[in-house]
Amino acid sequence: MFNKGCWECGKELDISIQICSNCGYNFNSAPHIKPKCPYCKKELHIYDFYATKIDKKRHQKFQGFKGEYTRRKKMWYCPFCGSILGFSEWNTS
Repeated sequence: MFNKGCWECGKELDISIQICSNCGYNFNSAPHIKPKCPYCKKELHIYDFYATKIDKKRHQKFQGFKGEYTRRKKMWYCPFCGSILGFSEWNTS
């Protein structure tokens, strides 16, 4: 579902892959950098894009995507400034 680009060669990889199969770059060796909104420059986290609720046992439960759905696509927008960040396809089945 989520992809990342290799910092050395630019190859598109699954987000769970730790070593690039093209150039051998190790993502664990670099310091962790959080993505930032290109418009307001605030740091983003995947939890910012989903509505959550705390249950009686103080566990966090996900309730749904905060963005909008347009013609079989999810529209991702910055939760801080409201600028559109991108679109992704979603499964209808």
